[in-house]
Amino acid sequence: NCDNNPVDPSFKFDRNTGEVLANFGKGIMVTPHGIHVDAEGNVWVTDFAGNAEGTKGHQVHKFSPTGELLMSLGTAGQPGSGPDHFNMPNDVITALDGSIFVADGHNGQNANPAEGSTGRIMKFTADGTFIKEWGQIGPRHGEFRTPHALAFDSHGRLFVADRGNHRIEIFDQE
Repeated sequence: NCDNNPVDPSFKFDRNTGEVLANFGKGIMVTPHGIHVDAEGNVWVTDFAGNAEGTKGHQVHKFSPTGELLMSLGTAGQPGSGPDHFNMPNDVITALDGSIFVADGHNGQNANPAEGSTGRIMKFTADGTFIKEWGQIGPRHGEFRTPHALAFDSHGRLFVADRGNHRIEIFDQE
């Protein structure tokens, strides 16, 4: 739990020496989960849990390469299923055009997911404007039981690691 931890949870190391070049994120996140570095070197982190006060968590944060907070998506500490809320976001990735994709819904793999649980992929513009979402909790194509990790292939197809269904689903960016 990073909510009240005095240590910055994100570290940047020199790949050759292991020296700490930067660390950041203290006071911003509760449970950092997924991480992605975009083409400009910005660091994206999903914060999948909320704190007891309902003031942090359930968000996606974009940091500069030096650790300055540039953008936060979602409503801090407030899980939900609307376009401006996340409910345990797992991973984030950016496309070549800057579009942002978020895998949302960590607890859908349980036998009886709690009411309000999500299993979806959300797409935003590069400036964080919501575009669309797809998916729900379930076993069929396009449904998820915890979309846990995201990747693009060389053709721009989006790969979603569907943890609870033990599979990888492949989508175009629409």
